[in-house]
Amino acid sequence: MAMTRAMNVFGVVMRPEGFSAHSGLWPAVHATGIVPVEFGERWRRWQQKSWTAGEWLRAWGSRWYGSAWNSLTPIVDERTILKALPRGEPHVVHWLWGEFAAPKRAEAYRRRGGRVVVSVHCSARRWDKVWLRPDGYAQADMVVLTSESQRPFVERVVPPERVCRIALGVDCAFFSPGQRRIRGGNRLRLLLLGNTERDHAFAAAVARRLPPERFEWRVRTLSHEKNLYAGILCVTMLPRLSDPELLDEYRQADLLCMPMLDSAANDVFLESMACGTPVMTNRVGGVPEYVATDCNMVMPGDATADEWVDKLFSLEHDRGALETLRRGTRTWAEGFDWKNIAHEYREMYKELLE
Repeated sequence: MAMTRAMNVFGVVMRPEGFSAHSGLWPAVHATGIVPVEFGERWRRWQQKSWTAGEWLRAWGSRWYGSAWNSLTPIVDERTILKALPRGEPHVVHWLWGEFAAPKRAEAYRRRGGRVVVSVHCSARRWDKVWLRPDGYAQADMVVLTSESQRPFVERVVPPERVCRIALGVDCAFFSPGQRRIRGGNRLRLLLLGNTERDHAFAAAVARRLPPERFEWRVRTLSHEKNLYAGILCVTMLPRLSDPELLDEYRQADLLCMPMLDSAANDVFLESMACGTPVMTNRVGGVPEYVATDCNMVMPGDATADEWVDKLFSLEHDRGALETLRRGTRTWAEGFDWKNIAHEYREMYKELLE
């Protein structure tokens, strides 16, 4: 960590609403030892006083920065960020959530002696809908991918020598196996968390075919997607979870069952595996880079709901085989511990400064 601080590396970072403090890229800030430069979403604060004013500010930011997910307030936030950076000495400024925050013009940072890094997380399926213009990352000295599935889109505007892939990490100290409680009944407990790129319509179609006396599928998602599960007896809708509650859900689940529309990197996969809970998902995007097939269940991308149901019945029938996967799942996840991934970031920073 001291080495990173000595190199003058600054991370422009936010914590997306609802994220655990142990999820996303905040653990990367601590693992690498970079100096955080935080920003918030001003348009949300405006929205609390005036919906129209908040929406206007959000739309202005999206047009200005060319990202539908932008969270920076034009001009104001970048001035604040620039003030937090050194002037006239070599440093790196890493925009850790590139879709939410990336510089309008990288040259302003280079004039101060900075090198600009932008990490991108958007899945390939939504790339062109999120990045309205490539301005926010195309000027960077290095663009960091979280999945090789993003490379064809990035390299349309960024030379290959300015593109690298560094895996998303996981906080293995927090997300870890724990005591599994004996539950009443003997239902197979499934878990599905989140909304980004989750295929909730497909999951609901699978859930309708599962008998509630043999399965419980615990689901946490946004309100408009909850309607898809209305009347499905095996589904339990979860409220917003605190960090301890989130950890307990991972540990007590028999299986993270999460069909996807697409994926670059996914915190939930890594967190579940770090807790020793195997994953069942489908082969799309970056899933093969993160979910090992020898200790998890990766269904073909075109698998039908009936095929998912058949697989779930076979797992429910042979609980012992499913339980034996837990140790291998944890071991696999340890390879993504932020302590290991941080080394790759530090090497990249060092090369940019040299």
